Amino acid sequence: RGFWILDNIGPLRQWTPTLNASATHLFTPPPALRSTSGANISYTLAKPATRAQLEVMDSTGAVLRAYSIDTTRGDSTAATAGGGRRGARVSWLPNRAGLNSFTWDLRTEPIVGFPGMILWGAGLNGPAVPPGRYTLRMTVDGQSMNAPLVVQRNPLIADVTDADLHKQYQFGRMVRDKSTEANQAVIRIRETKSQVADRLTKSDDRALARAAAEFNRKISDVEQKIYQVKNQSGQDPLNYPIRVNNRLANLLSMSERGDGPPGTYMPEIYGILRDELAGYLSEMQRIMQTDLATVNTRLTALGLTPVPTNVILQ
Repeated sequence: RGFWILDNIGPLRQWTPTLNASATHLFTPPPALRSTSGANISYTLAKPATRAQLEVMDSTGAVLRAYSIDTTRGDSTAATAGGGRRGARVSWLPNRAGLNSFTWDLRTEPIVGFPGMILWGAGLNGPAVPPGRYTLRMTVDGQSMNAPLVVQRNPLIADVTDADLHKQYQFGRMVRDKSTEANQAVIRIRETKSQVADRLTKSDDRALARAAAEFNRKISDVEQKIYQVKNQSGQDPLNYPIRVNNRLANLLSMSERGDGPPGTYMPEIYGILRDELAGYLSEMQRIMQTDLATVNTRLTALGLTPVPTNVILQ
C-alpha cells in the first residue's frame, strides 16, 4: 500500500468558494521558525502577472525585503542565480496561473555587490530577522493585498532569548550597511573612471591626459584598499590578502552562524573595520574634490562635458 503526505496545506484550509472568482489572493502563512527553511508563502493568480511584487515589512511598515517576478524569462517558474563566494542568491516570484508557493529565507535585503566581485569566507546575505510580527504586502498589476506573518524563535534552541536575537539582528544590519557602503564606494570609483576614460576618447589634449592619469592612479589606489582587485577566481584570495569590504562581509557571516547575540569581540572588530573604511572614503572624497576637479577644469576648457563628482549608485 502507498500513502500520500500533503505538504503546505495552509492554502487548502483557507480556501473558500469566493476565491475561485478572485484574480489574486495572498494566503496567511503559518508561523515561521528561525534556523529552518524559512516562511512558506502561497498565493493564487488568475493568470500570469505583468507586474508583481512581494514585500516583507516590519511592525513600523519599513520594507525589509522585496521580490518581483522575472519579466525577462517568459516562463512560469521561479528563477535563482548567484550564490557561493560571489554573492547572495537572487530569487524571483513564480508567476503561474493558479496556486504559487515561494519561500522567504527570513533574511533582509542583502549586501549590495558589483559584477565580478569575489569574496572569501563570506557572501552577500543579509541578517536574519528576529522573532516578531511582520506583514506581507503583495501587489499584482496594481492590486495590493496584505497578510500577517509571525516569526518565532526555534524552540529547540533553548538557551537563546528573543532579546539575544534582536541584538544579533541589530548588529547584523549595522555590519550589512557598512559592507554595502564599502562596495558602493568601489562602484562609484569604477563608474567615475569609466567616464574619465570616455572623455579621453574625445580629445588628444596632453594636459587632459596627464590630469586623468594622475586621477586614475590615486583613485585606483583607494579602490584596491577597499577591495582586492587582483581576485579573478575563487582561489585567488589564497594568494592575495582580502580587503576591508571582504572582512566586513566575513564579520556579518560569522555573526549569523547560529542563533545568538554577537560574540564578545565582534563589536570591537566592527569598530576597527568601520574606522579603516572611513579613512578610505575620506581619501576618496578628497581625490574627487581635487584631482577630479582638475580633470573637469580641463574638460570645460576643451568644451567637453565634465565628469559628475557624485555618481548616482544603482
